Amino acid sequence: MSKLNTIIRAGALAVLMIATFGVSSTSAQSYKETFNAGAEAAKAKNYTLAVAKFTEAADGAAAEGDTRVEAQARGLVAKIEYNVARALIQNEKFEQAIGHLDTGIKQDPNFAKNYLAKAATLKKMDRWDEAVTVYQQAIEVGNASADTQTARSAEQALREQYIYLASSTLSRGGGNASRAQAQKALEYLETLQTLVEADADALYYMAEANKVLGNFDQAIALADQALEIHRGSRTDKAKIYFVKGEALMSTGKSAEARTAFENASYGSYRASAQHFLETLGTN
Repeated sequence: MSKLNTIIRAGALAVLMIATFGVSSTSAQSYKETFNAGAEAAKAKNYTLAVAKFTEAADGAAAEGDTRVEAQARGLVAKIEYNVARALIQNEKFEQAIGHLDTGIKQDPNFAKNYLAKAATLKKMDRWDEAVTVYQQAIEVGNASADTQTARSAEQALREQYIYLASSTLSRGGGNASRAQAQKALEYLETLQTLVEADADALYYMAEANKVLGNFDQAIALADQALEIHRGSRTDKAKIYFVKGEALMSTGKSAEARTAFENASYGSYRASAQHFLETLGTN
């Protein structure tokens, strides 16, 4: 429990710089008293009470038409629940974490981090289909609320998962993927493209799958697209040149294939690229 409290406290410090309100004696101001009680509970690290008080204050402010206090109270609930959920996730209490994140989302649907944390938790629970929907919500809310970092994180999480599914499907053949495996990999990557823009890695695996299927011209085009947007090192780029070289060689374009394999002669692809260069050199 001490670890849980430590994580909550660390995450909550930046959130709980909470203003209190001077309260008049009229009953219309009672929601401000409740807000102040929530602030005191939060400072005392009684987060359960703080959430209850802030929620009550938000409802009272809404009834009085005080949109400023309502938004502030609901926003604080969302942030507290996010930090509590993070601590629970660290302790692998995923169902409890989801409950807190749902509360945060209900109170402030514009706080994108709760969607991202919920999606990541659903993924940990092997509930990927649900996670995809919530990642999409994180992207939409993040962009709408100018939280582009959260939106980009959600996009990258989607890319990484679908690329993993595609790459692991292709690798089951031990370097000799079947047509069925290649088609399945393409299905994963096509799904990815309906959700977010493909990056260089996605395009590379699309090229690999098309090469297996004998769609060599398509594989070459995809490899070129991947090379155009790739921002990594020569060693990392070697795999893209390698698949391009294989596709070019299969279409009889030996000179172009030789150039591709020369560019693929780095890192783990060096030996294989050199082998093909020697083969092409004897033709």
